[in-house]
Amino acid sequence: MRTKQWQIFCVLLAVLGVVALFRLPPILSRHAHASGPTTPISHVVIIMMENHTFDHFFGQYPGANGHTLPRETNPMEDDYNHGSAAAVAAIDKGKMDGFEPHAFYQYTESDIPIYWRYAQQFGLSDNFFTSYATSSTPNHMSMIAAQTGGIFETINTAKGCASPPNTIIHSRGTNGSDYWSYPCYNIPNLPQSLQQAGLSWRYYNNVPIWDGPSMIKSLYGSPNDVHNVGQFTNDVQAGNLANVSWVIPTGEATDHPPSLLQPAQDFVAQEVSAIMNSQYWANTAIFVTWDDWGGVYDHVAPPQIDALGLGPRVPLLVISPYSKPGYISHQLGEFSSFVKFVEADFGLPSLGQRDSLSTISNLMDFFNFSQTPQPPLILNAIPYSSALEVPRGQSSGAKGTVSPSIGGTTTPYQFSVVYMQPTTPAIHNVIIDGVAHAMTSAPVPPGGTGVLYQYSTTLGVGTHTHSFNFSDGTGTATLPTNGLQFSGPEVHPFTLNASLAPISPSAALPGHSITYGVTYTSPANLAPTLAQVVIDGVPYAMTSSGQTNYAQGVHYTYTATNLSQGVHYVVYRFDDGSGVAAYPGRIAPQITPVLLSNSGVNPTVGTSSTPFTFSTTYADAPGNAPTSANLYVDNVAHPMSYVSGSYSTGALFQVTLTLPAGSHSFFFVFSDGQSSWADPFAPQFYAGPTVSGAASSQLAIPIKAQGTPAETD
Repeated sequence: MRTKQWQIFCVLLAVLGVVALFRLPPILSRHAHASGPTTPISHVVIIMMENHTFDHFFGQYPGANGHTLPRETNPMEDDYNHGSAAAVAAIDKGKMDGFEPHAFYQYTESDIPIYWRYAQQFGLSDNFFTSYATSSTPNHMSMIAAQTGGIFETINTAKGCASPPNTIIHSRGTNGSDYWSYPCYNIPNLPQSLQQAGLSWRYYNNVPIWDGPSMIKSLYGSPNDVHNVGQFTNDVQAGNLANVSWVIPTGEATDHPPSLLQPAQDFVAQEVSAIMNSQYWANTAIFVTWDDWGGVYDHVAPPQIDALGLGPRVPLLVISPYSKPGYISHQLGEFSSFVKFVEADFGLPSLGQRDSLSTISNLMDFFNFSQTPQPPLILNAIPYSSALEVPRGQSSGAKGTVSPSIGGTTTPYQFSVVYMQPTTPAIHNVIIDGVAHAMTSAPVPPGGTGVLYQYSTTLGVGTHTHSFNFSDGTGTATLPTNGLQFSGPEVHPFTLNASLAPISPSAALPGHSITYGVTYTSPANLAPTLAQVVIDGVPYAMTSSGQTNYAQGVHYTYTATNLSQGVHYVVYRFDDGSGVAAYPGRIAPQITPVLLSNSGVNPTVGTSSTPFTFSTTYADAPGNAPTSANLYVDNVAHPMSYVSGSYSTGALFQVTLTLPAGSHSFFFVFSDGQSSWADPFAPQFYAGPTVSGAASSQLAIPIKAQGTPAETD
């Protein structure tokens, strides 16, 4: 009898166990060791927007540590340089005085009402910083790994672990040393910790440079890396919200200048409202932030917590039923704080990176888990016209609303705007200093959208203003949309032309001389009273070539011999007594420990039996032999052999191959074990050789790299 009762008891236990198993969420059924939340928050949503500092958005927010500036146009008139070298120059060792003139503007509550409303109802941080003083990609990495893996720049052609082998990106070690490496990393990360604990995650993103999981080997190719941002609201509505979600918008909804502000606010309101209208509102914390400084001003010097950061301040909104109403946090936070919050909330171990620092907030101060939960705050979308857009370069063939933004009285200034409606506008004007000028349509490059309208003219000395006024079929569309005028161009009595005396070389080993050059032209034949090149925020006097015919043009140069390893940022400042002209900055040069030069193939044409010899010259600052020396023909690697020469000054490497008939392409990638270099860098490649089925007597010809140079974002 006891045996039978025991058997029945065991059967009941088994049945109850099966029932319990099926009642658990699927992820928990696979991971019996799942961690439960330590707070009422069982779902975390991190929304990462683009390119605005705290002062740019909330500088006038009551009670916050802000700074009042003139009002910014909506949209901004261009996308400004915001890479690591520009950030170093802007921060200027904490003096915050190296920003370019376009940086000193900000938005008001009327421009970003949705963001302000969330801040007023929930939480806002005025002491939250980018993890790194650079652009997007490294900061996106930080919010899932509390580190970068090394990457310290954003290159638009990078696709993480799917990148071509010659995708070599400026990187920086934890000790602050600069090097170049391939963007695929084997590092601990929060999604992996979540998986190991039986918790779910999803990363919603359409843009490779913002796709952190694609750059980490253990996450690359994961089905949880969802390349469809719209799937997030579908998952919420379907009751399929992960424990932790990262949401990165795309297109006009990113807040990335020069986009309008309305689409991004509407996107955030849509995602937040989807949660508020769902079963998940009661147990969700939503974090909304911006991934980098965007080239605009913030008055607070970033704390130096280690050799890599922090970078400039950005806003952080914290939205939850448990958010303290109207709370402004002054605790020090950065993107690794998201990792730290999730670890604290779910009882996960630290990754041992920035998330382990006691000085960095875990954001728990935003919450009061004993308060009566706040109700949802459903905000309506902001109506706006999408008829006009600021040109972005790649999609329209023009960049910004006016080009150049600074010049002289003889400089032709081209005003540009993209019209997005299908009908031809009856009115298509640019308004310059209050005077309307009809614009003409121009061809848009393949793959571009809309119709590019342009108008070109010369202008007198002074800072001019402009706006655009088009009919859109239902009325009139204007740009900017907030009643302001775009500033520019800035016209001086003289001009500078850096293309006649370019920075040379554009890449070099440490200790190599770098010459900065510019041609100064004064129609009034006035000598400059100021002639400076500003490198990484430090001014240096430039030297005249000795000529005195300023009306014809005089060359000025400065030679630097002690530039540090890494990338550098240069601005030219000249004055003829009428006022200083500060020409927009550019990145140059790259000082690298590894360099390839004199690359090519000989012959460039032949048959399938022709031996083709590929050559390149490798130089390494420490004098080390390469740990890998590869030629890639049609993306297939071929090891190269040392021929002759010194590693420190230049060693010739070659490999000889026969190739099948057809047109081929090639590039080189070398590494010294710490730093790599490519020739050329992706997306460029060398075209050739051309292989036919019959013998050819054609002589070798120079081979040039094909493709479009990568741009930073």
